Amino acid sequence: MTSVRTATRRGLSKKVSVGGMVEFGLWMLIPYITMGLAWAFFHAGEVRRLEDLLAGEIPAGGGMAAYLLVAALWPLDVLVPSVCVA
Repeated sequence: MTSVRTATRRGLSKKVSVGGMVEFGLWMLIPYITMGLAWAFFHAGEVRRLEDLLAGEIPAGGGMAAYLLVAALWPLDVLVPSVCVA
């Protein structure tokens, strides 16, 4: 148990620059975006339902907005079941 604490303290005590943290965040964003686009591609029914909802608000770009929303919010779709299915 003490070796885990020592290793954790050693890891957390290292100085990291802001640029390094931004770079790490961008590298972590690549798999998130890839999974989101694949999720939206394979769940076209959800994209269509959302597109129907957005058609009144965004007539010209409702399809693209629906696709991007499903791609961006895919973890919610995985974790939260679809309760309100029209």
